[in-house]
Amino acid sequence: MSKKMWIFVGLFAMVSLTMSFAGGQGDGGAKKVKFGYALTDMSHEWYQNIAKGARTRAAELGVDITIVDAAMDAAKQVSQLENMIAQGVDVLIITPVDVKSLPNIIAEAAKAGIPVITESSVVPGAKTCVSIDDVSGGKKAGLWFAQYAKANNIDPKILIVGLPAFEACRWRVEGFKAGMDEGGLKYTILQEVDGQGAKETSLKVSQDALTAHPDVNVIFGINDNSTTGGMAAYKEAGLDESKLTAIGFGFEGVVGREALLSGGPYKAAVAMFPDYTGVSVADAAYKVYKKETLPSRYESNTVIITPQNFPQFYTKKGNDYETNFEAIRSLK
Repeated sequence: MSKKMWIFVGLFAMVSLTMSFAGGQGDGGAKKVKFGYALTDMSHEWYQNIAKGARTRAAELGVDITIVDAAMDAAKQVSQLENMIAQGVDVLIITPVDVKSLPNIIAEAAKAGIPVITESSVVPGAKTCVSIDDVSGGKKAGLWFAQYAKANNIDPKILIVGLPAFEACRWRVEGFKAGMDEGGLKYTILQEVDGQGAKETSLKVSQDALTAHPDVNVIFGINDNSTTGGMAAYKEAGLDESKLTAIGFGFEGVVGREALLSGGPYKAAVAMFPDYTGVSVADAAYKVYKKETLPSRYESNTVIITPQNFPQFYTKKGNDYETNFEAIRSLK
């Protein structure tokens, strides 16, 4: 072999070796970014849609994302997170079952050099929390209803179906009241009940409330199940649904959409766009991976949605609807 050929072969080998080290895996390719996401309860439509949005956005970013379901079991979630840390994910994402169960996990992730972000609940040590502003969302509902009630000559007698065990849900109710006050609306809250965020429980406690207060003509719920459970109780009580105004919070998927578009009492909701929340989660995680500094709350947008502005945010696709992410991004 000639001297020139030996030089060529040597240079080729050096380039190949350099590419192998640069790839980090010996195959000449760039290291694949990996996110691990432990969700609270994938049996719930809200979390299914968050997962859908997160997967879609992660694929666009070229990121591998593993999503696991804690099924409302805090110990199970901790175990899942420990496994993800051991697998060497680049960012850990948590929708907490119980914030109090997570300090050791946050410390373990920090020791391994893995940043953590959360969704919905602030956890000390996490880089950011992706969430809506619950007070602001509730206030939007209250302001909307103040205008609607005045325009339709409604003397509001309100049943609130809440979930007081969760701070965010209490904030939604406080915001709703503040919005009505700011809107100059005179109203009476006849009763506040704990529907635990579940339709069957909301139905039962609303039945009891409506027995005591059959003059209720407004129902505000902290999520779709709370509102539609209250509506179901109103119907079962044989009350005049044409006199009822129902206002929801979440607009989580099929349940809220069908209620809003049915032409019945469900007149408006604070749309939280769960699939867009999933997009926001993936975006925030990627920014953290790139070592960008984020605010303590990475806010996901909300808007009051009604049958009138529904087409601005959703487009019919066959038997389903596609969310218009650009319209949501443009919200202030």
